[in-house]
Amino acid sequence: MEIALLAVIGLLLLAGLVAFGVGNKGWNLGTVAAGILLLLAAAGYTFLAGMLAQRERGWRDIIGGYQLALAREREGLTAAADGRLVPDPQRKPLAELAREKARWEQVQNRIETWHARDWKSATFQAPTEAKPGSITFADLEGLTLHPGSEVYVFDKAGVEEDGRFLGAFKVDEVNGASISISAAVPPSEEDLKIWARPREQVTVYERLPVDRWMAFHSTRPPTADGSHHPVREKTDAQELLKHLEESLEEVRQHAEPIAEAEWPKLAAELKAGSLMPGRYWARVEFQKSHSFPRTKKANGDVPEPVVFEPGQSGSFDFETASGLESEGIVKIASVEMRRPLADAQTAIRGGEYEFQAAAGDDQRPKVHIEGIAFIRRMLEDDIRAIDDMADRLKAARANAESQLKVHQAEADDMQSDIAEWKADVAAASQTTDRFDRRLADVTLELKNVETAIVELGRELDGVSTVLATRIDEVAPAGRTPR
Repeated sequence: MEIALLAVIGLLLLAGLVAFGVGNKGWNLGTVAAGILLLLAAAGYTFLAGMLAQRERGWRDIIGGYQLALAREREGLTAAADGRLVPDPQRKPLAELAREKARWEQVQNRIETWHARDWKSATFQAPTEAKPGSITFADLEGLTLHPGSEVYVFDKAGVEEDGRFLGAFKVDEVNGASISISAAVPPSEEDLKIWARPREQVTVYERLPVDRWMAFHSTRPPTADGSHHPVREKTDAQELLKHLEESLEEVRQHAEPIAEAEWPKLAAELKAGSLMPGRYWARVEFQKSHSFPRTKKANGDVPEPVVFEPGQSGSFDFETASGLESEGIVKIASVEMRRPLADAQTAIRGGEYEFQAAAGDDQRPKVHIEGIAFIRRMLEDDIRAIDDMADRLKAARANAESQLKVHQAEADDMQSDIAEWKADVAAASQTTDRFDRRLADVTLELKNVETAIVELGRELDGVSTVLATRIDEVAPAGRTPR
């Protein structure tokens, strides 16, 4: 259409030139000047129209290239050897990419629900015994905290720069972009030392993380041949603690397949109770139709059981899968290890675990799980009680040592007295020996004197008899001696 229009314009220009050459006699100068200007304008228009046509042709080629590129990107097409557009195996259509984007956004939203609201940039002033602490937010969007709520503060520096979790804090007062805080859990001396260190920025979360497989599993980048393998970066044992190394190893081993030769050993350990249930999961294929009853709801309704038909696959914990395989219901296809989940909120605050109700029983037994905060308070109370007991024992020991010194002094005095008493006993023994010897001598002398007295008495009796006889002989008869 544009070429036909240009041809018409060219013919009109040629006709104008012929008419001007043939019929210019008798024209006035104004008519001649107008004719010349009209011809020049027509020639200029023709030139400009040609340039515009050339430009449009160039833009048409560019637009065609862009349309082809858009088709390739939007529909995942590529140009074949004959110029036709065919599907490109290395590209995905935009509609499919949009669906994948929506799926990954759902995954991201699911992962990021652990912290609820968060504030990436804030300044932190730790509370002390003299005054409460404060947090000042740079971003006021969504700042609807109320007194009595709790926030959790993380150092914005990385772990390699000694960044760490600073603690849980209770909101006491809200003043615009700043909140007044106090420690939700009584701080230890180590916490106070960490809070005293200067830091520029902190990150504040409304909720602590809840461990999830999707958020915290080992990434598996593709290799050159398209396969996947777990990341194997050795952690420096000199910089990290031993339990952190073990935790990182658990993360790396997550979802790793277990060799079939190890399955009997795992089953034996599960049966013996030496292996934690739920650490190993099996992918099974059902050989027979089987149904699993579902738990009764709170309103009393019993949901329909879950039914698996032959050929269908499912994922169960290894203990359940082993039991089903022993009954011939399923065949285990693969086994993988999954690391235990962790809930930081429950770890700090504790919670309640609700057991599954037994058949025919509407009551679900609950077990209260104490958190780190409560356990630490108990341990601190125990430590204080032990310290008090140790102080009392130290005081009792000091008193006992003082009494021991007194008794030791008394014992020393008694030892001195005993030495003197032994000397007195020795002297008394010597005196007693002398007395005994003297008594023996005196007793002997007494016996000799008594013997002499007896003999003298006998002699006296004999002399008296003889004397009486002599007197009787001398005295006259009939007279009684006077």
